[in-house]
Amino acid sequence: MRATTCSLIAVMAFSMSGCEFLRDVFFNRSKPFEAPAPLPERQTRPVLVALDSDAVLVGMDDTTQCLGSAGAAGSANGWTGTLTECPYAYTYEVVLAAGTLPGRVVLEEVLGPLIVDETAVPFRPLAVVTITNQNGQAYRFESSAGF
Repeated sequence: MRATTCSLIAVMAFSMSGCEFLRDVFFNRSKPFEAPAPLPERQTRPVLVALDSDAVLVGMDDTTQCLGSAGAAGSANGWTGTLTECPYAYTYEVVLAAGTLPGRVVLEEVLGPLIVDETAVPFRPLAVVTITNQNGQAYRFESSAGF
């Protein structure tokens, strides 16, 4: 029994002397924790544009839907404004070909710069919607029907 007691006392003494070692190795508090810098907010972009006779509905890539209604400023050739009913204050411009009365039309995004071939008759869409974010990045959507 005395051997066991002496062994336990020796283990406790060794454990207590090792506490400083454990504290320095595992619980080193000399360097404060620094939180990482927050990532910049991602700029959302329009991915779907649907045009109606007096409004444009814009679907963003984060599933938010925005509305741009023509209101009193609506005209036969189009209208401009700022998207509403969503957290993004993007500006938009709707351009309609002369004499076009759009029904419910889903527009397709035009990627890349507009290339004009001087030898061919250019395609002119019936409706064009351009959406511009706060950084000046413009997204252009056109109808597949044209003349």
